[in-house]
Amino acid sequence: MNSNMLKPPGAWKRENWLSAILVILVTLLTYAPLISQLGFYRDDWYLIWVAQYQGSEGIIALFRGDRPLFGWLYALDYLLLGDAPLGWHILGLMIKIITALGTLWLLRSLWPQHRLETTLMTLLYVVYPGFFQQPNVGTFMNHFMAYAAAIFSLACTVQTLKTNSAWSHSVYSFLGLALAAFYIFTYEALIGMEAVRLLLIGYFYYRQNASNWKTTIRNTLIRLSPYLLLALGFVLWRLFVFQATRRSTRVDILVDEYLSFPLHNAARLILETLKDLFETSILAWGVPFYQFTVHAEYRVLAQALVLALMVVILTGGYWFLSRKQAAAVSEADPYPYAGRDWLILGAASVIVTTIPIIAAGRDVFFSLQFDRYTFQSILGVVLFVGGFIFYILRDRFRWVLLGALFVSGVTTQFLSADYYRDFWAFHRNMIWELSWRAPHIEDRITVIFNMPQDYGFAEEYEVWAPLNLVYYPNEPLKLTGQIMLDELWVDMARGTQEDRLIRDTISVQRDYGKVIILSKPTPLACLHVLDGGRSEQAVSEPPEVRFVAKYSNVEWIDTTGAPAIPSRAIFGVEPPHDWCYFYQKIDLARQRMDWQAAAELADQARSLGLSPKDTSEWLPALEAYIHVGDTKKSRQIARLIRVNRYVYTGLCEQMKALQGQPADYDRDLLRNTLCKAD
Repeated sequence: MNSNMLKPPGAWKRENWLSAILVILVTLLTYAPLISQLGFYRDDWYLIWVAQYQGSEGIIALFRGDRPLFGWLYALDYLLLGDAPLGWHILGLMIKIITALGTLWLLRSLWPQHRLETTLMTLLYVVYPGFFQQPNVGTFMNHFMAYAAAIFSLACTVQTLKTNSAWSHSVYSFLGLALAAFYIFTYEALIGMEAVRLLLIGYFYYRQNASNWKTTIRNTLIRLSPYLLLALGFVLWRLFVFQATRRSTRVDILVDEYLSFPLHNAARLILETLKDLFETSILAWGVPFYQFTVHAEYRVLAQALVLALMVVILTGGYWFLSRKQAAAVSEADPYPYAGRDWLILGAASVIVTTIPIIAAGRDVFFSLQFDRYTFQSILGVVLFVGGFIFYILRDRFRWVLLGALFVSGVTTQFLSADYYRDFWAFHRNMIWELSWRAPHIEDRITVIFNMPQDYGFAEEYEVWAPLNLVYYPNEPLKLTGQIMLDELWVDMARGTQEDRLIRDTISVQRDYGKVIILSKPTPLACLHVLDGGRSEQAVSEPPEVRFVAKYSNVEWIDTTGAPAIPSRAIFGVEPPHDWCYFYQKIDLARQRMDWQAAAELADQARSLGLSPKDTSEWLPALEAYIHVGDTKKSRQIARLIRVNRYVYTGLCEQMKALQGQPADYDRDLLRNTLCKAD
């Protein structure tokens, strides 16, 4: 290393404050810009629904079968934060800042003379792009808390090694054990952090007794023994006392699988761990960056790069001040091979924290569902990368790589937040559109959602939870839901009835003989409430939706019921009344066969200069004008539809096939108006 860069600021007492402020500013620049526009996602939905319906007792019961402490924490979270998503995101950001400061404290405790390097490694923790689900804060809130506890527990352990005060030793020991118990019993997958504790304690004593391995091992085991007993107690409790009911967290099932195929599973454990070491430490800095930037809008990408540049500039300013101060101080470096140590400790830490994840059958993929399996290894990653930069690289190469990593991390995290921001706007707008179109939905109906690939739901509760919050607030589950699965048509064709138990407490009873299909074929289209008796309506839908559209029955929509109003606390204020508002109201009037109202709504939309992005959405307006006898306007709409040859041809071909069949409107007249050239 360049020793001039490693000399500590020494007399500069304000450096600790400066580095802490830098860490806070970088965290805010990376995660705060879009925080007010984020919402609820994924597992948040069944939690919010249970909280509204059953309160704290329901939340606690929800997690009793796999992670009991989760339920108590979520009950407290909900008591403090309620239904509004902003509070959840602010708390998540605060935990991120606290964890970053804890990481700085931990690294400084072990390498106090390496102020510059420990600050930079902490910044790498802040921007690490291998885990990019910070916006999914409701789902991961307790994971964030557990990881913060793990970091501070490690830092407290290091303090017990350094202090000569019996009082300080007792306080830090108690805090370290309490925090360790908290994070292990909160999120068992972090148990690998106890192996990291072993590495750090062993490293501390090795530095003091490099030539005496016996002393190092003895002191390490003595210091580690309380934590070993805690970890052993947790394992015994999990194996022999706690009765897990969720399959993915049952240790007995996992053990049986390993005993059934020992060689295969042993080979998998070794190979996947090594593969994940490479993915988590190296590919994480490039793959997510590419995945997000390749499809990013130039405007959004520019915003991300500006934030990244600000982070680089702030970090450069800190580096300049630190280097300038270090040049004025002459002080020997007690750890001249710290970079090598970081490299080794980092690799080992990533391995030991990854093993429990691989052993549980999980793996690292850089996607919105599976990037979370890098989460437990971030501390190891920053040590490994810091070691590579400050031990292997020299001079300008290390600063170029550091700058590139900061750009990759900040850009990835901002673009991830931008995706989640759009996803939330997309979802909440759909809920509002449905409330415009369907004043009330009868209970015991299964609502099936089809969404564009980039914004697709992963689980069924992302459908039924928000719908019940809108149509049946504070009531038992009345509406069920499902996402558009590949073989769902079989269940609809058979009218299958099924009962699924979610987390042992939520009974979802689906009846595929009573279905309403909702579809948003493209991000720019409006929400389409499909009518099985109107197959031509599905012309712009993807093939799998067109195939099952006939099973959708809009008669389950009560058009005379009191209109459902989505909660503003959850879904925000009502969106502006753009084309989609008028489309939904025209379609609702069409279902009511109130053609005059439909025509007037179409007139109002056109007078405001509104028009659809999906040409097929002109169809209810065309029907309205035909039924009220306005030939001029019906011909105008027909010409607008003909502009899109795909939609026009599909509509006409479909109506040809249905020619002469009975319907609740004059299909032949519609065909003659639209398809007269055929």
